[in-house]
Amino acid sequence: MTAPGSTSRASPVGRSSNLFREFHYQARGRAHLEEGTPVQDRTRYLSRSGVQVLCLADGAGSAQHSDLGAQITVDSGCAVLAERFEAFSGTNDGAAVKQELLARLNARIDAVASRRGISPSDLACTFLAVAMSDETFIGAHVGDGVIGFLKDGELRAISLPDNEEFANRTTFVTSAGAASSMRLFRGSLAGVDGFVLMSDGAAETLFNPRSNELARACKKLMSAVGSPAYSQAKRSSIRKRLGRFIDLSVRLATKDDCSVAVFGRTRPESRGTDAASGSRP
Repeated sequence: MTAPGSTSRASPVGRSSNLFREFHYQARGRAHLEEGTPVQDRTRYLSRSGVQVLCLADGAGSAQHSDLGAQITVDSGCAVLAERFEAFSGTNDGAAVKQELLARLNARIDAVASRRGISPSDLACTFLAVAMSDETFIGAHVGDGVIGFLKDGELRAISLPDNEEFANRTTFVTSAGAASSMRLFRGSLAGVDGFVLMSDGAAETLFNPRSNELARACKKLMSAVGSPAYSQAKRSSIRKRLGRFIDLSVRLATKDDCSVAVFGRTRPESRGTDAASGSRP
């Protein structure tokens, strides 16, 4: 595994209950609205046994049931990473982690495909995930999309899209080369104030592929999610405001589905005013 830097909906519980809050959102793209087809992106958050997990999957446009595949993948990914966090974060055998994680994801996909009488490739999707507990985080990434974080005040993309050679082609969890192309990373949460996971549709607005830089809006999203007001009475209105930002400022810039998942480090009132109560991201 590589180590960047030094080494929804419910509030986190367990050992990490006061570290990070989450926001995740998926929006149907304009092309799917025009065609009358469902959104193929899915996001999921899970807090279990002191582990917090965010997963995002983008269904393949060429796969007939990729929306179902994306849902299966985020559900399975959250469960596996919560269950196996200690083992995955404590080993240096990245190849073994890749094999086990993909085997678990594909076992569920294969089971659903068999029951429905379809091919696993009909459920093809990408996979992005970040999991954390105590002061350690791990991440996994198959396919396009971007994962980034805010560390020591600096935004940084830590996992880039796997489609640099061909803009419209990428790897899926069901692909034969998924294990070799999967990116794994881990590190310390010291100095980290947030993470952002985004599908390729959202990345058209929130990521610059020429410079590999995240948009400043990513920092504002993390700040809003970690703000004191986010966990209090205004929480639902802030979530709606962030959802509107995705719908209006991110989704309308592309025809593709857009999904975003954010962790924001919890900030006490004494650290300043609510970042989400001012200008929107």
